[in-house]
Amino acid sequence: MLVVTNTIKVKEGAGAALAQRFAYAGGVQDMPGFVRMEVWHGSAKEGVEELKICTVWENEEAFKGWTSSEAFRNSHRGAGGNESILGASLDKYELLISRTPGE
Repeated sequence: MLVVTNTIKVKEGAGAALAQRFAYAGGVQDMPGFVRMEVWHGSAKEGVEELKICTVWENEEAFKGWTSSEAFRNSHRGAGGNESILGASLDKYELLISRTPGE
């Protein structure tokens, strides 16, 4: 299992509106190996808000399939022109341990 986080820093007040872009189907949900997506919104600090877009994949190959797909290119078209975005970083994590209630 692979979790990929895209941390996007935006101007204060812009986080909730940007998060709504991820509420609509953009093709990722149809990709082989896609498990789920979560969008987390952090509180503002010094005029900056943070969004964490977390996608869970069966494996690295599934994630690479998404990033090389036409659906990926279409869903990210025009993102560079958003003046409220101050920066972004991408991180990947491999699941080593998972616990559920009662285990």
